[in-house]
Amino acid sequence: MVHPVQSVIESLYAAGRCPRLHVNATHASVVCPDEIRHQWKERLIIDLDSSYPLDLTFGQTGLAANLSFGGTVSRCSFPWESIYVVMDRATGRGIVLDRHVPESVRRQSGTTSPAVRLDAEPELESTPERPELRAVVDEPVPLAASKAAASKAEPEPAPVEKPAATDESQVKKRRAAFRVIDGGG
Repeated sequence: MVHPVQSVIESLYAAGRCPRLHVNATHASVVCPDEIRHQWKERLIIDLDSSYPLDLTFGQTGLAANLSFGGTVSRCSFPWESIYVVMDRATGRGIVLDRHVPESVRRQSGTTSPAVRLDAEPELESTPERPELRAVVDEPVPLAASKAAASKAEPEPAPVEKPAATDESQVKKRRAAFRVIDGGG
């Protein structure tokens, strides 16, 4: 059986997209450079850009890839339980694996509601090894709708008229109204 994380990654690759993972680097089975683990903790974001030679492999317990951090390539591995979001880098659409979301991330994002499952088959809901999935919906607002909302919220700015040609005396009066502030030194 293919893990949902692997399925989404493969689907994104098939569509010519770049998968972005949100990983809990503090998970005991994560293998990555220590400085990365300490810097990003529960919020490590990884782009699996297919143009980079990742040597991405999937296994029963997780995935492994060659990743570059600050120009240094490291072989990293992430168990399925450490990955809590898989999304399209460009659109932000993807899945959240609620069971894997670290408590600190859940508190900061205010996510306390139960997951909306992507698999609606009743017999699967009671299967403990299947992670609960929730759709990440970050859809762009259509241009017409965003213009309509903007016009309701704020009035359309008045067109700017070009100033009429000014004579030298008007220019001198405007310049005299400015104060020079000495910044000190």
